Amino acid sequence: MVRLILAGVAALILAVVGFVGYRTYSFTAPPPPAAVQLPDTSTYQLDMNAAARRMSEAVRFRTVSLVEPGEDRTPFTQFQAWMIANYPAFHAVARREVVGDLSLLYTWEGSDPGQPPLLLLAHQDVVPVPDDTLEAWTHEPFGGEITGDAIWGRGSIDDKGSLVSLLEAAEYLAAQGRRPVRTIMFAFGHDEEIGGTEGAVRIAALLAERGVRAWFVLDEGMAAVAEHPLTGGPASMIGISERGFGTMRVHAVGQPGHSSMPPPQTAVSLVSEAVVRIHDMPIEQKLEGGPALAMMRALAPELSLTNRMAVSNEWLFGPLLRQRMGQDRTARALMGTTVAPTMINGGVRPNVLPAEATAMINYRFHPRDTAADILARARAEVAGLEGVDVDWAEPPREATPMSSTTSTSYALLAALSREILPDAPVAPGLVLAGTDSRNYSDVAENVYRFQPMLFTAEDLEGIHGTNEHLTLANMERTIRFYIGLMEAGAMQ
Repeated sequence: MVRLILAGVAALILAVVGFVGYRTYSFTAPPPPAAVQLPDTSTYQLDMNAAARRMSEAVRFRTVSLVEPGEDRTPFTQFQAWMIANYPAFHAVARREVVGDLSLLYTWEGSDPGQPPLLLLAHQDVVPVPDDTLEAWTHEPFGGEITGDAIWGRGSIDDKGSLVSLLEAAEYLAAQGRRPVRTIMFAFGHDEEIGGTEGAVRIAALLAERGVRAWFVLDEGMAAVAEHPLTGGPASMIGISERGFGTMRVHAVGQPGHSSMPPPQTAVSLVSEAVVRIHDMPIEQKLEGGPALAMMRALAPELSLTNRMAVSNEWLFGPLLRQRMGQDRTARALMGTTVAPTMINGGVRPNVLPAEATAMINYRFHPRDTAADILARARAEVAGLEGVDVDWAEPPREATPMSSTTSTSYALLAALSREILPDAPVAPGLVLAGTDSRNYSDVAENVYRFQPMLFTAEDLEGIHGTNEHLTLANMERTIRFYIGLMEAGAMQ
């Protein structure tokens, strides 16, 4: 009897091993969601010297986000005049509207009004260059120098790289007398870096008021990376959602007085305990309910043998996979909401008991979670601490809805990416920061974030940092991608 049981167990083990092995070696990336017809982007006769010169000029406009009402608007108005002067063919065929004083909405009317428009986004504003970083720049931050194989300066990637490339692509097609069948719209916000409330929010509201329902929206936010952390090789990441944002305010009231005669709990000790409780409350980390699992499946053929085995046999190795990903900061952000205490204030002197103390905890919401649920759970964690109250410091921003990875629009972006970057497999991703596109969920069912640029770790460090630069190769890739997108998506 024992021999029979052991034989049965052995047979079962062999069957599992065989099944796991078969799944591992036969596993392939999901097939493209739809077949798309692409133009041959290699045939485009681009004058990249002229395009680089124009990008250089665009960088020189100091379109730093306007924080105060009285700040100088001249760089923006000059930049916009430059657009009109340098892209005459496009401006001759597209209707130009100013929204929110400085944001721009262009409409290139298609011949078929029954087709929903293609909506392409970019933003004019850039982040400032702190004075204490100037010495670290190898090129003048707003000089737009073309040195070696790159254009150097603030905004060259984020986001004039996209904006100018869109104009270059549109000018190329318009100069050839091409006319779209599907209407193409371009929305260029002026305050993306500070929330987009005067730009993208107003443009999206205007489009919604007009009843515009776009085919899909494309913005910046993700790109191709030279070394993906899971594969070690290149990968094109198309963002299908953005994490939300919220800052929780934890406030504690204590008994003021002299520190020589303290009560059992002070305002500082109360707020500290509350922060620890809230920080330590469990938040579900899992592969489902976001792009993490779809990303890993898309990249599975490029993974190491052990990782490919885990992904292709998630039914068995799911817990191990989640544990491994949980050890990486970026991977954790893909699997769940993140929490980070960032500020704590209370007291004025070392020997004085403060009457109150306050702490701030920053959350980045996963599409699976809501701000209301997170707040309710935080309040439950501190319910027993007298004198402590918890609320959002300002209205939180929810994560955006998940866009489809089986749509024709996603298939088009993926196919164009593979043509521009043939060595980079395409996978969906989650944007960890924020873009203007988060405001357009009511305008289109599918909102994607992707720049067709290949970034090294050094390139990425320059975004919002020092020595930001756009390689000429990336600029050419981006222009060819946008021409292909307009041709395949709106002119065929």
